[in-house]
Order: sequence, then C-alpha cells, then structure tokens
Amino acid sequence: TQTRLPDLKVFICGGASVPPSLIYEAAEYFEKARVTRVYGSTEVPVTTVGSLGFDELRYAAETDGSVGIAEVQLFGDCGRQGEVLVRGPQMLVGYIHPEDEAHVFTEDGYYRTGDMGTWIDDRYLSITGRSKDIIIRNGENIAPKELEDLLLEDDVIQEIAIVGLPSERTGEYACAVVVIEQAEKLDVAYLTRILAQRGVAKFKYPERVEVWPSLPKNDAGKVLKHQIRARLVQADSNTGEKQ
Repeated sequence: TQTRLPDLKVFICGGASVPPSLIYEAAEYFEKARVTRVYGSTEVPVTTVGSLGFDELRYAAETDGSVGIAEVQLFGDCGRQGEVLVRGPQMLVGYIHPEDEAHVFTEDGYYRTGDMGTWIDDRYLSITGRSKDIIIRNGENIAPKELEDLLLEDDVIQEIAIVGLPSERTGEYACAVVVIEQAEKLDVAYLTRILAQRGVAKFKYPERVEVWPSLPKNDAGKVLKHQIRARLVQADSNTGEKQ
C-alpha cells in the first residue's frame, strides 16, 4: 500500500550513488521529511552527515552534505576539487594484510578514498565519481557521474552506467549502458539531445549506447562498472569491433 509516511522526519541515503532527481522526488513525496544524501566508506564511516535544514534541499540533492566527525582534504586543484582524503576517530586502524595498505594512507594519516570530489559553497562535499572511472578521451577528462545524474532525469531511462572503453584513435571513448522500461529506440542522438539541452560540453557526449535488461550490482546496490567494461571489451573482441 502506498503511503506518504506522515510521521517520517528524516531519511538518509548512502551506500550507493544517489542521483539528485531521486532526492527531489522523495522530498516532494514525503512532504514532512528531510531527505538527504550522505557519504562515507567502510574505512571511514560518516564522512559527511548530509544536509538536514529545511532550506537546504538543493544541497541535500546535489551534494553529499557537510562534513561530520572527520577531516576532509581534496588532493588536486588548489584543494577545491580532486581525490577525497579523509581521517577521523572512526577511521580503520589498518587492513589485515599489510600489502593492502600500500599507497592507501598519506604521510599525515589521511585515507585515500579513490573518490573524486569538489567543494560546493565552501561547506558541502560533492562526490563526482571514482578516480578509476574517469574517462580520458583525447587528453580531456570526462566524469561519468555528472552525465549519469543528468540523463537519469529523463523519464525513459531507468538506470545508466557510462564507462570508458579503449580506442586506438582517442585513447578511450565513452559508452553508455542503459536500462529502459520499454523496448523503444534509444541511441546516441537521444542522449546527445538531453545533454545539449542541459548545456553539457560536446566533448563529454557518449559515443556509443548499449541497452541492457539490467546492470550488474553488488549486494549494496552499487553498479559494478568493472564487470560492465569487461563484458563490453569481451564482446568487442569476439566481434572484432574497434573504435
């Protein structure tokens, strides 16, 4: 039975990527609740605590909130954006196997998350994707999460994952794997129109689209992009396709 749960006060989302459109939709549906994204990891839980103010809906939807019981640094562009480094009292002591700790911690004790982030209005942390998921095409960096969040606003697209695949010509190219409710035609031109309407730079547009019935995920609901890449590379190898 559908209900708007009138007594619900707070709903916090974490553990997997949450698109802004889902937070906006939930905030409208659960009219009395504050719905927000948060960010953390097994190694450093509760890195951010979301945005719980009634006037912070934009930050709740479009960022991962303000920092909680942790110190956060961004290693990259003057500390404004880059890899997320975290430390705090809730941080792990270490891994069981010492070899797993190689290059994981900085000299001053920060944990290298492997996630990329940016500061919004000097207070709110926005996770922009995994460093290993960044697509480098013709020397230009493409952050898949930015495109995925925008494309998920479209009613036709239920799920999407954009991955980088090898290209002899450009180094990598962007392939969008989508799940749609109906078997209607969805191609590169369809995605291009959506991104163009939202003012996205042309160099970020995907060059290939695959429609799958579902995306591989782990038990926490995270999309397994390494499996998607492997399946696509194997399929291209079998057919002899090259970009």
